[in-house]
Amino acid sequence: MKKLVPYEYPKKFEKLIKLRDGTKILLRPIKPTDADIWVELYNSLSSNTKYLRFFSNMPTPDQRMIDKYTKIDYINKFAIIAIYNENGKDKMIGVVRYGLDPPGSDSAELAVVVADKWQGKGLGTQMLLYMLRVMQKRGVKKVKGDVFLRNDKMMQIMGESGFNLIKEDAYGIRHFEFDL
Repeated sequence: MKKLVPYEYPKKFEKLIKLRDGTKILLRPIKPTDADIWVELYNSLSSNTKYLRFFSNMPTPDQRMIDKYTKIDYINKFAIIAIYNENGKDKMIGVVRYGLDPPGSDSAELAVVVADKWQGKGLGTQMLLYMLRVMQKRGVKKVKGDVFLRNDKMMQIMGESGFNLIKEDAYGIRHFEFDL
């Protein structure tokens, strides 16, 4: 396997997909230059979607948050974004990301968010499945995360994933882990 170089954009993970309705979406790794469209995505999310994904409802992201989610090293932190071209302008409509936990390990925390108006079209499922393949290629062996039990869409995706999930519920949150 080729040695990974921090901050080197991994173009090989760009992929064109089709949603159930035939809409074409580009999946690609996030770049630092995507900060503006990441902020647009964040600001477009409903209060509920922000809370379910970020476990808080910050009305607008500060610079520290923007940098955390857009300036990644592509090794310990990796994110795939979904881009829809609307009238010649790229719009970010979803993000799936992982962070090695701890850094340098083969265990990663996984998270996904899809813009409200794009939910229910199969985008989140396709993004998650694609990211899991990316994670396998990059040597990740264990996946974990936390989901609110009331997050019906994510709970459904997890239930349909086919993975042998280790589940632990506490305080309205499901902690999940599974091996890749």
